[in-house]
Amino acid sequence: MTIINVSDIDQIKSFIESANYEMASYLYKLPQAHNQFDAFLKDVIDNPGVYAIQNDEGQLTMMLMAFPYETNKYKVIGPLINPNVQYAIEDFDSLFQAMINEQLDSANFNFSFEKAQQYFHLPMKTIGASYNFTDYYLETDTDVGEIGPTQNITEYHPAYFRSFNKLHKSTFAHNAMTGSEIIDSLQDNNHLFMFMSEGLLKGYVYLQIFENQQTAEIKYFASHADYRFKGIAFELLKYVLHFAFQNYDVKKIYFKIRSKNNKLVARFNELGFNVNHEFKKYKFVKAYL
Repeated sequence: MTIINVSDIDQIKSFIESANYEMASYLYKLPQAHNQFDAFLKDVIDNPGVYAIQNDEGQLTMMLMAFPYETNKYKVIGPLINPNVQYAIEDFDSLFQAMINEQLDSANFNFSFEKAQQYFHLPMKTIGASYNFTDYYLETDTDVGEIGPTQNITEYHPAYFRSFNKLHKSTFAHNAMTGSEIIDSLQDNNHLFMFMSEGLLKGYVYLQIFENQQTAEIKYFASHADYRFKGIAFELLKYVLHFAFQNYDVKKIYFKIRSKNNKLVARFNELGFNVNHEFKKYKFVKAYL
C-alpha cells in the first residue's frame, strides 16, 4: 500500500464517478457543472492536494481531498472508496494523516455527513475529530393560521438598518448575504420582517418566495442575544408562515437551522416543520494532536 498525490484531473473524476460514498464528507460540495468541476479540482490539487491509496496492483483504493474556505481552514471531501476492493478504517486514518502532515499546526479540517445515509461515527473517532454541531433542514406545508396580536412585527424600514445590520453581522459570519445585499434584494418576492419592542430591534426574519417552484425559504432569522428564549423567533416564524401561505401560492416552506440542541429543533414541530435532512458536522484541529 502506497499513499500518493494525484494530479491527473481525468483520473480523479473517473474515480469519483464510480466511488462508494458511504463515508464521503461534504459530497454535496462537489460542483455539478463540468467546467466548474475541472476548475474546482485544479484548485484542490494545488491546495491542499488530492491524496490516494494505491495498492500493490496499482489500483487506487481510497481518495481524499479538501478545499479551503478561510486561511488554514478546510472542508474535507471523502474518503471516496473504490467499491471493488476491501478497505480498513485504518486506511482512512493513514490517508488523512498524510494530508494534515503537509499543513500548518494552526490548520483545522471540517467534515459533514448526512445522518440518515452515511457511516461516520467510527471514522471520526479513528482520526480524533470532535462533534461540532448539526445542520437541520426543515420544511412544512402547513399554515399555522392567525397568531393573535402582531403589533410588534413590521416590515423593514430604512430607520432600522443600523440595528438590523449589526444583529445580522453578529449572527451570520460565513458565506452569508450582507445586510446591504438583503435590503437591496427586497421586492415583491423578498420580505424582511422586524420584531420591534420598546423601540429596540429584538429579532428579524428574511423570507424569499419562489413562485415558479411554489416554495418559500426562510433564509435568515435571528433574535438578539439579550432576548433569547422569549419566543421572539417563534413569533416571527409563525408570522411569516401565515404571511407566505396567505399571500402566495406556495406548497412548501423550508429553512436551515444550526444547533447542538435537538430538543430545541424538535420544538419546530409545533409550527408544522419536519426535519427533511440532518447533517452532522465534525472538526479536527491539528494543534490538538
